Amino acid sequence: MMIERSKPASQLPPASMPAEANVIEETVASMSCRGNANRPVEVIQYRHIAISESQRGERRSVGAIGWRTSDDEPVRQIDRDLYQVISSEELLERVD
Repeated sequence: MMIERSKPASQLPPASMPAEANVIEETVASMSCRGNANRPVEVIQYRHIAISESQRGERRSVGAIGWRTSDDEPVRQIDRDLYQVISSEELLERVD
């Protein structure tokens, strides 16, 4: 059985996200860290949420979680208390 589509697959929204979804970013947590030479750095954990309307009301689809510094530098989590700034490879240790 073949399913006909009105648009090529490359133009269709991902299956996990409705076509009319608004994507927002929600702050989950904020951690105080220390970088090189005891430089204070705030690391923010955030996640993306797609919000769409259906016949039964608002739908919220929780998406990816990420980390960044308070000045928008992308960060990767190494373990619970250790993070790394991706661009500079600076290690950040959680202090709280």
